Amino acid sequence: MELTLTILIILLIVGIIAGIIGTISGIGGGVFYVTILTLIFFMPINEAIDTSNYIILITSGVGFFTYLKQGRTNLKLSLIFSGFSILGSLICAIIFLFVHIENTLLKFIFASVLLITGVYMAIKAITTYKKNKDPNINRDNDIFSLKNHDYKKNLKKGIPLFMAAGFVSYLLGIGGGVINTPTLNIVLGYPIHNSTAISTSIIFFTAIFNVIIKAIYGKIHYLIGTVIGIGSVLGAYIGAKVSRKMPKTTLQVFVAVVIIGLSIRMFF
Repeated sequence: MELTLTILIILLIVGIIAGIIGTISGIGGGVFYVTILTLIFFMPINEAIDTSNYIILITSGVGFFTYLKQGRTNLKLSLIFSGFSILGSLICAIIFLFVHIENTLLKFIFASVLLITGVYMAIKAITTYKKNKDPNINRDNDIFSLKNHDYKKNLKKGIPLFMAAGFVSYLLGIGGGVINTPTLNIVLGYPIHNSTAISTSIIFFTAIFNVIIKAIYGKIHYLIGTVIGIGSVLGAYIGAKVSRKMPKTTLQVFVAVVIIGLSIRMFF
């Protein structure tokens, strides 16, 4: 791809849009990067996945340090959970050093995961809408301490899920937030605002490992990734502001429909 000024501006805008939608919908921009690079810029999917991991490193890094400053995550928890996620990435990396996946099959796997993500998002949005309408549902307690929360009793249930998130993030370049956040919220019992913050932390440390391996064995388009990454950071900032003023479930349903549509397009 010839990187003219026009293309770079388009990449920046694409990053901003992905950052806005990903932040408001709560899934991050990971699911969009590979799709955009593959369908719009005609990048081979293996290179798109490698580049997506690099973009995720940039965006999750900004998110991690922001959440750390806000007290919504902490370094100890991030490293503990990230260890299992990185183990999943390592297993994936070792397997695919010896097993080659054709781009056609990789595209099919990615499209399938995209479809599942879209359906999951739609169901989650509808469930959240119903809960918000029910006055009998208890909301997250405002008084919560990361240091005192007992996550260890259910950690054994969470370990394989964190590993799965790492495996998927390395293989498909989507970050793993769609697995991490429900694991933290439902299995380990963290409030949702802490779950999303800790998930971002896990994604960041896992992305460090993924990018190092991809830099050695894969093909990262650093300039493309940097431009989209900068756009996504700007978009995430805008999305955080906008999300306070619009119905989140409505946008989540819209994004779910878009993701399902993109997955169907990738199948064909």
